[in-house]
Amino acid sequence: MNLQKIKLKLKTNKVTDALSRIICSPFFLFEYWLSDREVKKRKNGKFDSEYTWLRELKNSHIGERCFIVACGPSLTYDDLELIKDEYTFGMNSGVLTFNKTNWRPNFYAVQDEYVFNRLQVDIQKAMDSNDLKLVAVDQIIHKKFKTDNQYRVFYLHLLDHKMYHRKGFGKFKYSDDAHACVYDGYSITMSLMQIAVYMGFDEIYLLGCDCNYNQPKTHFVDYGHKDPKFSIMGDKMIQAHYEFKKFADKCGVKVVNCTRGGMLEVYERETLEQIINN
Repeated sequence: MNLQKIKLKLKTNKVTDALSRIICSPFFLFEYWLSDREVKKRKNGKFDSEYTWLRELKNSHIGERCFIVACGPSLTYDDLELIKDEYTFGMNSGVLTFNKTNWRPNFYAVQDEYVFNRLQVDIQKAMDSNDLKLVAVDQIIHKKFKTDNQYRVFYLHLLDHKMYHRKGFGKFKYSDDAHACVYDGYSITMSLMQIAVYMGFDEIYLLGCDCNYNQPKTHFVDYGHKDPKFSIMGDKMIQAHYEFKKFADKCGVKVVNCTRGGMLEVYERETLEQIINN
């Protein structure tokens, strides 16, 4: 059994997951300190060639709108057809929809190593067929899977994501400099929202962002992966969105939730049809 399988097995049991995180907490704190140092260096002008692609995107879409397509069960193929001509960010199992829709995301990303492990073959096929033109992964995936230069790399600061996942909320912080880092918000959605702000979009529309894992179907397209801590992740994600709204308001960015249902009530809601028709 490899290390990744051992880690996943530990996560599936609440007791072993909690104990392993508590035991490893000094190492995690050191890891976060190293991340803080790396981020500070880049903010002070350090050159890292693998992250320079993001600098080229800074403010490249000032005054425009974008759609961030999460993979919640409320998403439909009709939704994807409605936004096929918009600038969109896709993620995770969104890559499995291409055989049933003309929609292709302008920007696609994965930051969960277990998700990437399951979807790597599908992602590569989509890149080879030119269905995915820009694919981004965090530095952790880039290192573990030795992704080649077809992939773009962004620096994900995990804050306290690896610490003991108790009920309640951890640390939340968001970055206005995606070249230096994006901060973890318990979801790739939060990372893409930070990147969208960095790119200059001043209207962000969320789709398929249910934030509800306590139901039989948790993803639009099932691909055999379910977060072992699903019972508390929805709660944490919603709190992450509360904190992001403060950040977005400060940056002058409007966030609208176009998800059909779900549990995310942080932002104002509009239907996708209203947005497209207007």
